[in-house]
Amino acid sequence: MNPARITRRRNRARSARAPVPRPSTVSGDSFEAIGRFVRILARCGATPNDIVRAVRAECTRIPGSWAVRARRVARNIDDAAHVLTVWFSEAAYLDASGRPMALPLEGASKSVTALVRSVDPTFNAREVLAYLIRSGAVRPEGRRYVPRSRAMFIRGVRGPDYFHTLRVLTNTLATHEHNVLPKRTARGWFAYSAENPHFPVRQREMLDKYVAAIGKEILSRIDTYMRRREVNRKSGEATVRVGIGMHLWEGDSQRPSRLATRGGRRARARRPEKP
Repeated sequence: MNPARITRRRNRARSARAPVPRPSTVSGDSFEAIGRFVRILARCGATPNDIVRAVRAECTRIPGSWAVRARRVARNIDDAAHVLTVWFSEAAYLDASGRPMALPLEGASKSVTALVRSVDPTFNAREVLAYLIRSGAVRPEGRRYVPRSRAMFIRGVRGPDYFHTLRVLTNTLATHEHNVLPKRTARGWFAYSAENPHFPVRQREMLDKYVAAIGKEILSRIDTYMRRREVNRKSGEATVRVGIGMHLWEGDSQRPSRLATRGGRRARARRPEKP
């Protein structure tokens, strides 16, 4: 028998016995986030071997239940929040006072279905509506639906919040990766923050409310600005996905010093309390 034919048969036999590789649970968005994060660490001085060791150490602390729970939920509906932008800005969906109208689900015009299809014809209007209701952005009113807020708070909407968080993380990393490039090769992107190292814990809840109030107002104005540019773009003009995000972060809280000053005098040091 021809030796080449024998070799081909042996190779086919080995291939038949070889186990089929299991599909990766790491999505494309996750790969992008990992890649950006690793490159940022490398530019900050970490070596590839040290990054691998650090990642492996952190992975040993992750419970297996997290992945199981995430696989049970449905993926986010991309750009569903843009439905709210159109609902709050397009004259066809505003009443005489300039407020978004209550819409029925079905209808060739002035309906949730028509609104959703104007954003993306591939969207399922019922799925988008259910998502907006779960997020608290829309409420049913009889057989019509009323938008409650132009902003969506996706935490706790059973699944989409996981994928939204991954998307926000990837976009945030993209900004930081871009901004660590040499200034001579790239113009910086907007990335400013306000930080206070000694903010009183008792005022923490009030800070949430303050940031939510002014943050939603600012983002609504920026959203309107971007929508106007989207509508008035030239036919066939090149487009790019852009976004602006705000988030509040919190570090480790610090207990008040036992040597705190009172009335301009140094307070006496107290003995440690017994547990």
